[in-house]
Amino acid sequence: MSCRYTDHICNWESSGSLKGELLFNYGKKAFHILQNNNSVILSADAPLKKSEVNGTIGLHFLSGGTGGKSEYVIHNEITLGAAVDGLIEKIEDCPVSSVCCLPLWHVGGWMQLERAWRTNGQILFCDFRDLLKPAIAEKMNDKWISLVPTQLQELVGSKQGVRSLQKARGIFLGGAAMHTQLRERIRKLELPVYPCYGSSETAGMVSILESDEFLTGVNGVGQVLNHAKIRIDPLEGQLEIKATSLCLSRGGHTYSPGTWLKTADYGKLDTRGYLTIEGRLDRMINTGGEKVNPSKIEQILYSTGLVGECLVMGVPDEKWGQRVVVYLSPLQIDLQKLKDTVSGLLTGAMKPKEWKVCSELPLSEMGKPKSYL
Repeated sequence: MSCRYTDHICNWESSGSLKGELLFNYGKKAFHILQNNNSVILSADAPLKKSEVNGTIGLHFLSGGTGGKSEYVIHNEITLGAAVDGLIEKIEDCPVSSVCCLPLWHVGGWMQLERAWRTNGQILFCDFRDLLKPAIAEKMNDKWISLVPTQLQELVGSKQGVRSLQKARGIFLGGAAMHTQLRERIRKLELPVYPCYGSSETAGMVSILESDEFLTGVNGVGQVLNHAKIRIDPLEGQLEIKATSLCLSRGGHTYSPGTWLKTADYGKLDTRGYLTIEGRLDRMINTGGEKVNPSKIEQILYSTGLVGECLVMGVPDEKWGQRVVVYLSPLQIDLQKLKDTVSGLLTGAMKPKEWKVCSELPLSEMGKPKSYL
């Protein structure tokens, strides 16, 4: 399917505040600059026009780089369009109408504008917590929404949040892995969740698991979309992606068409071509010369049923290189009971050196540790 750009979004709405209008004008301004074959740098405040950056003209999305350093990922109409067409071919839904509650300076938020522009869809701008309001639930009918697991975790803890999500056409869930308890709760509620995998470099999704498959017990992030190919490095297990939606450049490094992008993610492909993401190499913690997978610690903590949310990170340490630090939410957690419960499960290098209880985890709007964006 190929759709032409329009200069408007049909029936765009806001959630009753200025946020919707501001986001719409923000996106429209950036879009018109791009139409004139110039560059736009997207920031949290407003699109900044640039004639050229690193020899490349296009949209400059902010994304986390190695070691937490922010870098710009640059796309143009061709790469963004390839991502939209690949998704539409899979979900067979056009026009694509969405509820947008992710930041537009990130590819994850911007692509919802692209889908609406290219298919004459509708779009509702709001904060994800607006789904806890009855008035918003009625506007969810037949709209897609993109969420990260921490947002979904909060919404399914509310009856109104669940009612809102049940009205959605579908819920694209990406940005991080679901823990087992959240996955089973979603299935029990029969929410139309589509686990997916992608990156800023690929303008969003390159694989997606159909909701009906997920609800019947299939795990992972589904099969690769037709505009992309994925292979796994046999030595390190890292995912490599080739896609027509691959960015023009990232952090000054340019990519030519047909390039294989080596990611920091590792996982596996089964014989049917279904992809499972097992973690990220840049999240691995090296403490005292031993490597620790933070995801495994998080799964153990969630399995106790004593935590609402948790995050495990490696923090620089003069003695250990990195020390294992656990962030926990909510504030009311019984920390001593949790420590006693996992004392026989978290041993050796996996044993946290520090426990921090906080009202909110140190995560970005995209649900990633703030040192990574």
